[in-house]
Amino acid sequence: MSIQRAVQRSIKTLDLALIAPQRGEVYHLRGQGYAGKSMRKYAESWTATALRAGQNVHWIDGASRINPARILDHFPPTEPAAHEHLHRLFIGRGFTVHQLASLIERLAREVSITDAPLVIVDAPIAMHLDKQVGDHEARCLMRRLMFEVKSIAQNQNVAVLLITSHQAKSKRHQQLLTMVERQSSRQLVERREKGGKNARRWLTHSPSGLSGTWPNPFGPMTLTRTIERLETINQQESSPLCELDGQCSR
Repeated sequence: MSIQRAVQRSIKTLDLALIAPQRGEVYHLRGQGYAGKSMRKYAESWTATALRAGQNVHWIDGASRINPARILDHFPPTEPAAHEHLHRLFIGRGFTVHQLASLIERLAREVSITDAPLVIVDAPIAMHLDKQVGDHEARCLMRRLMFEVKSIAQNQNVAVLLITSHQAKSKRHQQLLTMVERQSSRQLVERREKGGKNARRWLTHSPSGLSGTWPNPFGPMTLTRTIERLETINQQESSPLCELDGQCSR
């Protein structure tokens, strides 16, 4: 009697050192759910890494979904006074497209004060889809927003992360997504393999062409593993931790 064994697809994990945000660049995270909310956890992980390294982080919330408690989940349970790190997290909420535009306009000055290496703009497109905002006005405001964030990234040597949905739901949505895509130097796209709620999340990074899954399940120990990996790579010349910190600790 022959025994047939199921052939399983090998799980390829991404190297966090190669897909991490880099100073001076705009990084486009494209995911599933409302305004790409499935990508938020990756931004939260990188935020926790920067906060634990003693850095400031700015988070502009365009979808009213920021929850600092989730960022704490990326700290190891042994981290002393983990809540103290949140004092270096500066949150701004834009409830209308014009409030969001105002927050972005002030961001350059605020970053110059805090010297933050990382800025997250969560759901920058969501407010631009408001029916009370015309197509032309939405495009003009988005064009201005992208000019501002790209200027901040390049002139102040900051890594800027933009979180959006992967697929457009309207003509306007597609036009705005295209604007973000064209002005971004890096992209991380998440797709889900068939399998229901527990479907594997497959990530593709460009321009490197790397694809695979996030190395570890999200939880309290994720940051510990990430820091250990980055500390190893710190011995080399190009380290994402050096990019975020602005210096390498030996």
